[in-house]
Amino acid sequence: MPESPSTPTTTIPERLGDKTGIARTGAFLAVVVLVTIAANLAAILAVVATIGRDAGGTITFITGTIGTELSFLLIGMAYLRVRSNFHLPLQIPGRTAVPYLLGGLLASFVTAFLSLAVTDAIIPAVELSPGYMEYSNLGGLTGFGLIFAVVLSLTVIGPVEEFFFRGVIQGRLQVALGPRSAIGVASMIFALFHVYPVALLSPPGIVIAHMVVYYTFMGMIFGWVYRRTNTLIGPAFVHGTFNAVIFSLPFWN
Repeated sequence: MPESPSTPTTTIPERLGDKTGIARTGAFLAVVVLVTIAANLAAILAVVATIGRDAGGTITFITGTIGTELSFLLIGMAYLRVRSNFHLPLQIPGRTAVPYLLGGLLASFVTAFLSLAVTDAIIPAVELSPGYMEYSNLGGLTGFGLIFAVVLSLTVIGPVEEFFFRGVIQGRLQVALGPRSAIGVASMIFALFHVYPVALLSPPGIVIAHMVVYYTFMGMIFGWVYRRTNTLIGPAFVHGTFNAVIFSLPFWN
């Protein structure tokens, strides 16, 4: 009899593993990371083949984002299908979660500000933005393109990436490593998936180092929000809102 799909619950699994569990978790990570990178690259190639290299920035951004996020979603869902006893908390955050949501948002904006401030103060000759502009064609977005970016942030990017990186990866790591280590490792994996597309463009090594630090810190913020709110809706809200505000900044000028 096939296993039934996962259903939401109100708890994140606590540490249950031993050395054997850690070994299995390492194998899980290796397989998921490699398969997901392959799926990401396949999605990018499919987008290029479908819309062509000369498509406008808005079309490229929208199709590329949907393709990449779809790969995260499908692989995460496949894992839940295989591990039907692995549940994700999806309850609406209560009033006690509000300080953590606001704290996560504030920490995200402070991290982004410090990232740019360090860039300007220490190495002004090198472009060290968080890296999204380099591979998402966000720099080519204007008008409706920015509006689409805001909408995608709130409805697709935030929810899907938090489902994958916090729900599946951090949740699975927590079983073997405990909450703190799970947040740290999941954050580094989050950074990996934001950095490797830019690394393919062969930027200076210092750009890669800067991006790794930036995205790891951002992942830790989202992971902390997940841990404290005990629901995926918490980090999805913080992540999606942060991205939406960043994407909407051109409208403020």
